[in-house]
Amino acid sequence: MKIVTVLFVVGLIMSPVIGLAQTSNAPVPPPTNITFPQTTAISPSPMPIKCGVNTFVVNNDCGVGAFKSAYVQCHDGYETTLGDATSCKSSETWQQYAKELCVNRCSTGKEPKNITKPLPQPFPIPAPKPISICYISDNLMQEYDQLILKLQKAESDKVRAEEITKKIIALKQEITKQQRECANSPQPTTTSRPVPLAPPIAIDKPNTASVNRCDEAAQWENKIVYYKKLSGLDDADLKKDGFSREEIEKILKDLSLGFEKVKAQCDNQSGTITAPPTAITDSVLVTETVKPIVVESGQEISVYYKIKLEKTISAKGEEEQIEELKILRDEIDGLIANFIKSRKELEVSELNNLVTEVKVSRGEIKADNIAVKTTEKKMLANMGDRPVSIEPTASQVLIRDKSFEIKTDEVVIKENVLSVGGVEVKMSASEVAEKLGIAPQTIELKEENARAVYNMKIKERRKLFWVIPFNVQKTIAVDAANGNVLTERLPWYSFLTTK
Repeated sequence: MKIVTVLFVVGLIMSPVIGLAQTSNAPVPPPTNITFPQTTAISPSPMPIKCGVNTFVVNNDCGVGAFKSAYVQCHDGYETTLGDATSCKSSETWQQYAKELCVNRCSTGKEPKNITKPLPQPFPIPAPKPISICYISDNLMQEYDQLILKLQKAESDKVRAEEITKKIIALKQEITKQQRECANSPQPTTTSRPVPLAPPIAIDKPNTASVNRCDEAAQWENKIVYYKKLSGLDDADLKKDGFSREEIEKILKDLSLGFEKVKAQCDNQSGTITAPPTAITDSVLVTETVKPIVVESGQEISVYYKIKLEKTISAKGEEEQIEELKILRDEIDGLIANFIKSRKELEVSELNNLVTEVKVSRGEIKADNIAVKTTEKKMLANMGDRPVSIEPTASQVLIRDKSFEIKTDEVVIKENVLSVGGVEVKMSASEVAEKLGIAPQTIELKEENARAVYNMKIKERRKLFWVIPFNVQKTIAVDAANGNVLTERLPWYSFLTTK
């Protein structure tokens, strides 16, 4: 009670003093001495300073993952469009250019204005006028190649060699006739879309194709980007693809040299003013095909082979041709090997005009005499009427057919026909399973008694001692030509069971 009374008395004494202070004529202290500063209540804090790229957009698609131009805006408001009519770079490359351009361009630290203007649209780029190139037909190319190979083997038989030489001379005349007809044929109509590098297949008739060297330059640049990424892999991962570190380094070096030549052709084709000629580019004509280092399709190899074959035929005699074609065939074999190595999946049909057969065995893919050691590739082909993938592993070959996995030792694809042990496989495993109405657990493909045979293990419901139901594993052998069951095998104790 005493404490409460004291506090009450003190309050009564202080009240008039407070009232007098509020109503006196003494100057009132400025508000800043008794309240928070006004600036903290109505003004935002300074924005952080930002440097580098603020906006980045690629435009004008010129290939798979490649673009002719890129719009860049830096944080200080500077904006520009990179690229021109002949440029074609990956998005990653344009981004790197943008970073280098904006690296020292920073905001002022003030709150940016709300920019509502739309991003710039892709600028129109005139397409370089395609050029026309004549190619001999695939049939004549293959026929000439085969005659040269036969002549090599018949060198010791003068009569046979003379007979083949006459055929070569006659065929050479036919090819010369084709070249004249092609040169006098109407030029192909140009379109705004890129024209395929290789012409459609024609039988014993000249082919005229429109090609665009600037499109090719874009392809070369994309290849350089891809192989630079490969060079960053460790040796173990490179080995899975069939490459060595030395091969990748050589490919990158050759790609850079080849790109300079193709870029020079593109500049000449589009009429762009370029730097003075160098030892690399001064002898390259727009109509000349630069030797591909790594290829994206079998047709790319075929086109190069045709052009080199025609050149050899027109410039050399029969004896010189044999030696020249040996060297050319080595070139083609090297391109095919790198083509297989560079692809995770490859349609066997892409090699039709280049090799006679493809063999897939344990840890290896072989195209005629070209062997690629690998366990990371898929060869795509048809087994019967259905598409399958064929994969070499360290211990066997796996054929993937829908949801089925078929194990085998080796398969050969020749003229788009898949065979095992020299016998054609006419029906796929999935076709056989559908015909028989079964769901195999495991499947093996072998050649048995001059037949391609599927050995399939399936579950069958039976009764032990005629009473107890349970599953047994039955093996059936099925003819891969017609799907008929050849034999059935049950476990040794099957005599104690019934269906």
